[in-house]
Amino acid sequence: MVDGLGVDIGEVYDELGAIVSIVNRVPVVTGQRVLYDVNAQATKPFIREYHLDGSLPYETLITPQDVIHIIETDKYYMIMNKTPELFENSVVEWNVVLYLCNLPITAHILRPVEIRDPETYKIVNGWQILNEAPIYGLASDRFFGADIDQETPKVGQFQMWKIDLYLPKFYAIKPLDRIFMSETEYYKVEVIESHHYPGVNMALLVEDTRPAAPIVDGDVYDG
Repeated sequence: MVDGLGVDIGEVYDELGAIVSIVNRVPVVTGQRVLYDVNAQATKPFIREYHLDGSLPYETLITPQDVIHIIETDKYYMIMNKTPELFENSVVEWNVVLYLCNLPITAHILRPVEIRDPETYKIVNGWQILNEAPIYGLASDRFFGADIDQETPKVGQFQMWKIDLYLPKFYAIKPLDRIFMSETEYYKVEVIESHHYPGVNMALLVEDTRPAAPIVDGDVYDG
């Protein structure tokens, strides 16, 4: 009876669900289905812009931290969580929350390392590429004023901005990593909060004033 209900609900997805691919798998998993709605909380711009409520059939292969490509809209979303819809203690479908991926196609992750200069053999600071472009995640501006004195700024003070980054946990970012957006825009990972979502890390990005040191070609100094 319960399996039959899940199958019946699955037929609704076959008829009405959007076709998606799981792009972080190797090989890419195709032919999955999702139903989704734009969140109606128009007074909350972040939710309105980036957040979708969705559901999945009970036999779906999609899991938290997956990145899906919705074919009909040509947009990419992270699966933030996945909770069961139960009938008689058996799963008949899944409820999910999806966040839009808005990082530029040039975005990739760098990690600071020590490298040996191939000519002088000296140990210098450099960068190791962790993930080639593109990477999938959501970056959203956050005003720094929430963390500082709100009185009238003194002479010489200026407003500062920080960025919240939501990134699937399979990227395994760490504090001090560099999130490279473009040649003129890159940020330092200051803090990572991993307990908010089962498959996604939330990181705080700040201005990165470190030099654009050499990119390592594999000769990482290990002591």
